[in-house]
Amino acid sequence: RSKIQPAQQQQQHQQVACTPCVASDSVGSSAATSAGAANSSGSASSSSAIEATVKPGGTQNLFGMCPKCDTKKGTFDCRHCEGKGSVDCSRCSGDSDCQGCKGSGSLNCNSCSGRGVSLCKSCHLESRKQAGSKAGPPAPGVSISPCSAGELTALRSLWNDRGSDKLGLREVEAAWVVDNPLLSHTYQKRREELRSWLKREPDELQGFHGTMTKNVISIVSNGFNPDCRRGQVFGSGEYFAMSPWVSMDYCHGEQYMLVCRLCLGVESSDSSNYDGDHIWVQSQKYYVIAEPSQILPQHIIKFKAHDNPQADKELLRVLSLPRWSTKREEIVDWVPENRLCAMSMPTTDALWMGFLHANVDDDRLEADVKRFFEVHAPDYAKNIRVHIASGKYKKAHVEMRCTIPKDVVHELNKRTFVENGVERFITVDDAHGSPSMRCPRWIARYCRGRNLRFTHSCWCKHEALPTANAKYYLQEIDQWSAKGTEIWEKFMQSAPFHDGSYPTIVKISAIQNHTLSRLHEEYRGYLRNKNKEEPVVRELYHGTNNNILDVLYQHGLQPPSDTKASEMCPVSGGKGLCTTLCNNDCQYCTEKHDWNKCHMFGLGIYLADLSQKSHRYCSMPQQLRGGRRRFRMVICSVLGRSLEVAGHLTEKAAMHDVVNVRALGETLKEMIEPQKGAMLPTRHDVEGADILAVKGLGPYAARPGFSVINSEYIAYHPYQCLPKYEITYEV
Repeated sequence: RSKIQPAQQQQQHQQVACTPCVASDSVGSSAATSAGAANSSGSASSSSAIEATVKPGGTQNLFGMCPKCDTKKGTFDCRHCEGKGSVDCSRCSGDSDCQGCKGSGSLNCNSCSGRGVSLCKSCHLESRKQAGSKAGPPAPGVSISPCSAGELTALRSLWNDRGSDKLGLREVEAAWVVDNPLLSHTYQKRREELRSWLKREPDELQGFHGTMTKNVISIVSNGFNPDCRRGQVFGSGEYFAMSPWVSMDYCHGEQYMLVCRLCLGVESSDSSNYDGDHIWVQSQKYYVIAEPSQILPQHIIKFKAHDNPQADKELLRVLSLPRWSTKREEIVDWVPENRLCAMSMPTTDALWMGFLHANVDDDRLEADVKRFFEVHAPDYAKNIRVHIASGKYKKAHVEMRCTIPKDVVHELNKRTFVENGVERFITVDDAHGSPSMRCPRWIARYCRGRNLRFTHSCWCKHEALPTANAKYYLQEIDQWSAKGTEIWEKFMQSAPFHDGSYPTIVKISAIQNHTLSRLHEEYRGYLRNKNKEEPVVRELYHGTNNNILDVLYQHGLQPPSDTKASEMCPVSGGKGLCTTLCNNDCQYCTEKHDWNKCHMFGLGIYLADLSQKSHRYCSMPQQLRGGRRRFRMVICSVLGRSLEVAGHLTEKAAMHDVVNVRALGETLKEMIEPQKGAMLPTRHDVEGADILAVKGLGPYAARPGFSVINSEYIAYHPYQCLPKYEITYEV
C-alpha cells in the first residue's frame, strides 16, 4: 500500500503486488513476512534485505520455503511470479540506469518475498483465523439521502400495489433512502443464522411502519427498541403492515412513514411469539417480528395529506439536505502497488489505467488522463473517451478512436502521470486483457467479457464457472403464509394476461441452490464496496422457456453473448439460438450477432415487475387435458441501484450492444430521446447505477419498437439475480 509518491521515489521501489496478497489461497495482512512488511514502506534497503535472505549464494537458501515461518515448504507456486521468485521490471528492459532493478531486468517477487511459493498450510490457516478475528461490526452511524428516480418509481408501485383501492389520492410525494451499516450488518448476520436453520434462503418482504415523526431519526439510527413496544394486541414484537393505509393510523395525522425490509424464519404458533420469530395476522395483514435484528429500515416516504400537518423540525431539516450522515466515512487516500502491464496483443482499442486515488474528483482525474495522452501519446489523444470507474479505488477506462500498438502502451508505463498535481507512475494496460494474464475483471467469480467477442471483450484466462457442480432443490411454500400471500396477491394483480387468460396458481416453491446463494452474497459485497452502502434488493419476475429451467436453477440467469450461434458448433448449434452459449474462444461461433427485433435495451437479463409481462416470454408449457396449459415463472432477488430511463430509442438497434450500465456513460443521449417532461440521467447517475430500469410509458405514449408499455429491468451480471421462487400456474 502506498500513498501518492513523487515519481522518483516510486521508481526506486517497484513491486509486483501488495505484500498481504501472498497467494490465491492466503488472506489478511498476517501473511506478510517481517521482510515483506519492511518492503511495503517503499525504502530501497528493504528490497536488498529480502535479496540477502534468499540468494542462492547465501548461507541458507530459503527458495521454496514458506514466506512466513521459513521452516515448511509452501503449498502452491506463487501465482504472481509463477513460482520463479522474481518478476520482470516493468519500467525498463535491463537498462543499467534503472533505479528499480539496477540494470538486472528483474525484481524479487514481493508477494512471496522471492520464495516462489505461497504460505504453508499451517500459516495459511493461521492467517485466515487472524483475518477473521480482526473483522468486526461497522461503527454506528446512518445516512439519509433522496431516492433516485428509479427507486422512487419502485416505491410508488409498492404503495399502489399494496393499497390502491383504499388510499384514494394519497400518493407518494417523495422518498429518501436510509443506509445504516451497523443495522445492515446485524440484519445480514441474522439472515445467515436463519439460512442455517431453514436449510434454504429465508423469506424477505417489505413492510410499512407508521409512527410519529419525532421517532423516525431514532429508529433509523438505532433500530427498533423492544422497550418501547405498546399494545401488542396480536402478539409480542414490532408491528408492520402489508398495506400502507393500515400504517397511516399510526402516523397520528402526520405524513411520513417507514418502509422496512423484514426477514422471516419460522412462524410462531401463538401470540407469545416464543416458538418462532414472527406472527402473520392474516385478518389484518400485520407482520409481527419478534427480533429487531430481522428488521432493516430502508426508506422514509412522504405521502400526500388532506391538510398540512406539522412534523418534527429536526426530521424536516435532515430531509431538506442533499445528504445527512452521522457515519464515520472511510477516506481511502492510498492505492495498491502498480501491477505489471501484461499486454501481448499487437494492438488494442481500449485501455485500463490505474489504480487512481478515490479521494480525487472524477472530473479532475478525467482531465489528468487526457493531459497524459496529450503529453506522452499525442498521436492517439484526439477524441478519446475517458470513463472514471469508482470502487474502493478508482480507475480509468479509455476508449481510443484508433488502435494503439503494444509497444506504445508498454512505453506509457514508463511515463510519469500527474494526478491531482502530483507526479507518479500508474499501470496502463490493454482493457481487453491478454491470454497469459489472470482476469482482473473477475467480479463474484464471473467476467462479463468472457462471452463477448466484439464489444467489451476479455481475452484473459478464465476459470471454469463455479456452478459446474452446483445442485438445487425446490421446497413448497404455504400459500397462506406471509410470503405466500404476498407472492399470490402480487402475481394475480395484473391478471387477466395479455391473451385474455386468467391464471390459477397451483404451487409456489422456494428454489435453493447453495452455490448460487453464495455467489449472490459475493456480488452483494461487491456492490456494498462499490457504492459505499447496502445494496437495494427487489424481487422481479422472469419468464423463459420452461424446458431450460433446470439449467437456470443450477447456473443462474446468464447474460447473452454478442456472437451468433453457429450450426456447426457442438455446444450451441442445432438449438435454434440467436446467440451462442460459448465463450469468445469458440472456433465455430465467430460471427457477430446483429439486431433482429431482439435485445432492445442491451445484452442483459430481462426482468419485469408485472407477472403479465413475464408471462409473454414463458414458453413450452406442460399440456394438460381439456386444452389447459401449466406454466412456470421465476421470481428473482435482484441487487443494485436502478438507472431509470423514460423515453424512446433514437433507432431500433441503438442499445442492442450495451453490455453493462456503465457502458452507457456519455452515449445515453445518443441512444434515448427522453419522454416529454422527463430528463436523461446524468453521468453521475450512470456511475452509481447497477441495473437499467426502462420506464413503461403506457399504451398511448409508447412507440412500438422504440419504447415499452410496461416497465422492464435489465441486469448484466448472472449473480446479481438469484432465482428464489417458482410459481406454477395454469391457464
